[in-house]
Amino acid sequence: MTRACPAPPAPRVARAAGFTMLELLIAMAIFAVLGTMVVYFMRNSLDIFYSGTRESAQLDRFDTVIPQVVEDLRAVYVGDDWRRPYRPPPDLAEELRGTPQPKPPPVAVRFRAGTIFLPGARRVAPDGSSHLEEVACPFLAFVVADAAEWSHKLKRRAGETPAEGAKPLTPAAEAPDARYLATGGLMEVVWIAVPREDQPALLDLYRGWRAPVGDPAHTLLDPRNLDTREKIAAACRVREKGLLHFGITLRRVFARTWDPGATLGDGSETLPYVGPAWDSTRAFNLTKEDPNWRPPLTVGPDSLVDPSDDIFPAFVRLEVVLARRGRFSDARGDLAVLEPVSESDLKLRVTDTDLLLGTGLGARRHLKVGTEWMEYDTAGVDPLTGAVSVRRGVRGTRAQVHPAGARAYVGDAARTELRLPVFRDRYASGGVR
Repeated sequence: MTRACPAPPAPRVARAAGFTMLELLIAMAIFAVLGTMVVYFMRNSLDIFYSGTRESAQLDRFDTVIPQVVEDLRAVYVGDDWRRPYRPPPDLAEELRGTPQPKPPPVAVRFRAGTIFLPGARRVAPDGSSHLEEVACPFLAFVVADAAEWSHKLKRRAGETPAEGAKPLTPAAEAPDARYLATGGLMEVVWIAVPREDQPALLDLYRGWRAPVGDPAHTLLDPRNLDTREKIAAACRVREKGLLHFGITLRRVFARTWDPGATLGDGSETLPYVGPAWDSTRAFNLTKEDPNWRPPLTVGPDSLVDPSDDIFPAFVRLEVVLARRGRFSDARGDLAVLEPVSESDLKLRVTDTDLLLGTGLGARRHLKVGTEWMEYDTAGVDPLTGAVSVRRGVRGTRAQVHPAGARAYVGDAARTELRLPVFRDRYASGGVR
């Protein structure tokens, strides 16, 4: 009996190396999740980095601006011959005798603060009429005792050899081979904040200087010599860009608070004046809004040549609001309003809330849209919807209507107060300190 042989086994097909479609889909899903997590954490890290860098850069900007102004104020010079009465103008008898005495020149050492109005753009109203807008520029001007001029090579050699064509030392005149007039150890200094022509909400802070002091036609202490952008550019240099506010408040020695409401009346020689306008000669009206208003401490035009009644402030408050810079821009207004805003709206929707957040440099958070100032708190910012709750019409402004797309600026504020090491007030005990 023959035995049947089993059939040979079927040849086994070798499996090709690689992934199945299911495995490939699972792997793609895993890598997609991991990639999303990596991008998320990297973005958070970059946001933290940008936020920290922005806050650090903002602090550096404050450390650049405020100390420079304070350094100038600590060197303020109030004069040394103020007790001597001035020579009065010639009387009729002297003129009849043919020997009139020349009138005394204006006082060279002054302290000025207020607002300079520059010509702005021409606006056309809906009825077809047009008017020329004025640009308000807050300024502070005074004379400093330049004790360190010996360390400045241009000032040190000024006046060494009389030469025809010697000129005053100004930013525009600085040159290695130029010859300068003797400075006399004094220098005029002016700080002025000028709105940009393309973005009026942003200010550029200029510092100007001039030595020697006392030229009525070119002095920096007379606002008429800085009443155009061209004059400011020639006499000054930009120290900081992207300011939202530059404010100066002056206080007389008799004032006990910084409340401007404490200034009542205008005739008392011991008036406790507090305010943004100051003229140490007491000769000018520094307001243009109301020409008939007589500022406190003003005596009259004749006081311009009389140093015996000059009054210099004892305290200065300086407030600066710097616009926060975006990630890749120089404060050009990265933030914009998404929807129209009425005068009664208490919430705004903006394009990006990144600039609204962050640690900040103070309790108050400032938001400026057009010419209107607002305040907000980070707790009122919703990053998901881009909405922010605001307090409208602060810092003396009023609530306004803003169209969609209007630029908005976020600002951090810093303020410092100092007592001037030397002030002058003939009606205070001691007079000069």
